[in-house]
Amino acid sequence: MRASCGDEAHEEGWNFVEPIILIVLVVLVVLVLLGRSGSLSGLVVNGIVGVVLLFVTNLFLADDLPINLLTIIICALGGVVGWLIILALHVLGIAF
Repeated sequence: MRASCGDEAHEEGWNFVEPIILIVLVVLVVLVLLGRSGSLSGLVVNGIVGVVLLFVTNLFLADDLPINLLTIIICALGGVVGWLIILALHVLGIAF
């Protein structure tokens, strides 16, 4: 019996849960922003700025930051806050 078998199963399960946690966090941030400002145009501008920051970060700061559907959706919905969450999780090595 190898002790690593349990660790592999744990890591595999965590890889599945990780994007779900991120999506829930982004949805909560969007709901808070909508409830606070009430302006849809402000939310759209924030989303555009978040996606632009994702591309600029990938060009200049972190070349290995993946740009895929999940990261674009997080930045589009979360804006700058979503970008900060992606960047923090990438720098800490937790996700992305």
